[in-house]
Amino acid sequence: MDGGGEMETVLFSIGILAIIAGMMTRHYMLGGIVGAGSFLLYFGLYDNGSWLSLMLFALGTVLIISEVFLPTYGILGVVGLLIGAWGLMGQTADIGDAVVDLTIGVVVGIVAFYILVKLGYSIPFNDQIVLNTSLNRERGYQSQSVSVADYVSQEAMTLTPLRPTGKATFSDGNILEVMSDNEVIGSDEQVVVVRIRNNQLLVRRVNRE
Repeated sequence: MDGGGEMETVLFSIGILAIIAGMMTRHYMLGGIVGAGSFLLYFGLYDNGSWLSLMLFALGTVLIISEVFLPTYGILGVVGLLIGAWGLMGQTADIGDAVVDLTIGVVVGIVAFYILVKLGYSIPFNDQIVLNTSLNRERGYQSQSVSVADYVSQEAMTLTPLRPTGKATFSDGNILEVMSDNEVIGSDEQVVVVRIRNNQLLVRRVNRE
């Protein structure tokens, strides 16, 4: 089959969507499987493709994801994007097809990211929680990273609604990102950290009755 068809574009977009959704919702395995499967099918539909192109694209994707977990001021992200684009263009018969697929995929990724952020999800970071709030000291936010293990069983007050993710302030003054374990929780409610999942603080509403 020649490249450039609608099916290839759909598969490429699904791959990007799955990886972004998997990272932001902490369903890493599901997102990775769906994303990898979509990209494999995408590359398999091109008769003129090669394993080298696939490996270059895979390497670029890994570097871009690494930029999320190991921030390098955009260096890994830019290098990953260039390598991934190189592999993509080497796979397609027409450079125009690669540009179209990449453009649509990026747009889909941006829209998905925006929607997930509005729903309360965020990009996780490895080993530590990094505050995603505005670093405005007058509003009480602090620019620092903290270990999640220290907050198990601690109570906090929600500053924003948890749908399911939001902010809560702890007794030590830190304002951290937390996720509701089983329900939507409003702001100004007392919650307790019940467990940790994928370095995310999971909380439940405190029942004083």
